[in-house]
Amino acid sequence: MDSPIPLHVHDESFCVRAYESGVNNQVTLPALCNFLQEAAGNHARVLGLGIHELQDAGFTWMLARLRLEIRRYAAWRETVHLRTWPAGVRGRLTALRDFRMTDAAGETVLLGVSEWLYVEVPAQRIVRLPQAFAALAPAGTPQVPLPEAPAKLPDIPAPEWSAAITVRHSDHDFNNHVNNAHYVAWALECLPDTWREARRVRELDIVFRAAARWGDMVTAEAARDAGDSGALLHRIRRDADGALLAQARTIWN
Repeated sequence: MDSPIPLHVHDESFCVRAYESGVNNQVTLPALCNFLQEAAGNHARVLGLGIHELQDAGFTWMLARLRLEIRRYAAWRETVHLRTWPAGVRGRLTALRDFRMTDAAGETVLLGVSEWLYVEVPAQRIVRLPQAFAALAPAGTPQVPLPEAPAKLPDIPAPEWSAAITVRHSDHDFNNHVNNAHYVAWALECLPDTWREARRVRELDIVFRAAARWGDMVTAEAARDAGDSGALLHRIRRDADGALLAQARTIWN
């Protein structure tokens, strides 16, 4: 039996463009993240909680964590259909938003769970969620069937691969810091072709810790997860102060 449709739901379609495709003529993982972000932002605007409405009041949304299960990568020029909805809250600080992407045949190609923080911009301080948000996901709101996330991602004991990256102006978003999809791209940047040629990311769990800005020099590192031969651990640090900007764990086909 199909799950009930959430009370507050947003549907949007995306055609995979050439600049969103990789060398295999399939959508890239960062492009998928951009699809999710676009739909989430459009829905938030409809609900009166869009980025510009919040910024006018001195607040903004910041993505804290994103978990994806990718069952199939859509091809260039293929149209996918994305449904997203507020899926509840965790405590007083974390808003949950779920995603389900399907193809033209109605088959699920992606499931996603995202965690968002409500931030006071002048102080860069996380504050309690607006009371109106909890009402958007009443009891019984369906959630995508992803396993419960671990509280913490394991750190890399010794990096196997690394890449140096300089933050560009074009990496910035509405909040004037690096957009989340770029961290996903950076996490994969250091991997050798010998690893990626025969594999694709099947699962992504990425946690965003701090913001990078224009001119920062950052280092992306990765290593095999000792507990799973098909998984990698990733971290991104700022060179100047060693600050941890993001951690991730990927599982590959």
